[in-house]
Parts: sequence; C-alpha cells; structure tokens
Amino acid sequence: MSLPSGRVAASEPGFPTEAFTQTVPPGRYPIVLAVVEYRRSADGDVVDERVAAARLVIRDEPVDAWELALWPGQDVAALGPREYFGYPVDGGQGSFADADGVQTLHEEADGEWWEDFRMDVSDRPTSPTADGPDGEPILVGFTTGEGDGVYPTWIGRTRDGDVACFVTDFFLLPEDWPLGDGPAPAR
Repeated sequence: MSLPSGRVAASEPGFPTEAFTQTVPPGRYPIVLAVVEYRRSADGDVVDERVAAARLVIRDEPVDAWELALWPGQDVAALGPREYFGYPVDGGQGSFADADGVQTLHEEADGEWWEDFRMDVSDRPTSPTADGPDGEPILVGFTTGEGDGVYPTWIGRTRDGDVACFVTDFFLLPEDWPLGDGPAPAR
C-alpha cells in the first residue's frame, strides 16, 4: 500500500477517515492478513475463512512493545480496564489507508468511489484496493472477523521505539496470541 502522506488511517471503507496521531515515513508498505480457516474436521475441507487481524508492516523488525493507535483528542488515561478506542464497522469491512489520499477521493468523487470499491463480504478474505492519482493503492480493504463491531488498532514498536507496524485486531484469536513478532497487546 502507498502512504504518500505518511498519515495512516484505519476505518470501514467509504467513510471519511481521520489519521492516527502517529505518522510514518512516506513510502510503500505491505499489508499482511492473518486468516483463520474453519474446517468440518481437522483434515477436512475449509468451509469458511475469516480475517483475524490485519497488519500494516512499516519495518520488518520484531515488536518489543504495543500501544493503542490514537486519533487526535484521544487519551488512553480516559480508558478503564479492558477498554479501548477503535473504529466502528457496520458493513463487515475494514481498511488501512493513506488519510490524505482517501480524503481526496471523498472530495473529488462525492463518495461515489465507494460504489466501485464495495466488496461482497461473502468473498472472504478479499482485499480490494482504491488507487490514488498515481495509480498506487492508497486504501486496502479486508473483511472484519465476524463482521460488525468496534475494532482497535495497535502500534507495534521496535526495541528502539520505531514504528514496526499497525495491527487491527478482529478478536478471533486468543488474547495471548502475538499480532506479529513479540508480545501480544493487552486487550
């Protein structure tokens, strides 16, 4: 995915998107989906697939610590135990995007770009993209676990404190499962 502004956003595609307060160097970064397969039996055919987590990889380095990704005005001190900030999903889809690029799509197309982007959530775990003016994908979409809900995005940091990744957790995996290298974020 292309992040020409370095301003990362995560949301349900098609809705105006605000960037997280943490920025990254502009560039092109891979997105990795952790997919859970459901089978009739241990050696049977796959009957369903669900995206358990989506990871935007900024640095291919181990994660040493996790923190909640925040939008402007949010403060983790305002949260109680096991509370989190997240983005709402009402159509079974999430995304990572370049916040400035998606804002431009909204302004230039009055949101009609979304009609061409919309995916059939039964085609799990599809990953359609919306391209910016240079033809590079500025938004990558994916299905969201069991569908609708509110999902947190975490920032994984390297031992040196650099951003290694952003991970949106769709709550399909055990709480102690690490979302990439390193320890799991607290839920």
